Amino acid sequence: MSSSTGPIKKPQLRGALASKLKVNAAIGFAFAISMTLLWKYGFAERRKQKYLDFYKTYDAQKDFQRMKSAGVFQSVKPDGSVGEL
Repeated sequence: MSSSTGPIKKPQLRGALASKLKVNAAIGFAFAISMTLLWKYGFAERRKQKYLDFYKTYDAQKDFQRMKSAGVFQSVKPDGSVGEL
């Protein structure tokens, strides 16, 4: 026989939820913060930079003239006269 025979350790029944909740809440909080930072610097900042780069060279008046000459608007004819509303 083995010399390490003795009573089996009882499982923790009281406070098991509270002790697991502390660990899991800390892990969840760290995961949420890391995903938030990944989203902000991985996607949002890159998208903001693309918008800034686009609007540096964007000319709204030139775009309006292009759309007007293409006949996109109903109220303005391609020649610049006012159409029927």
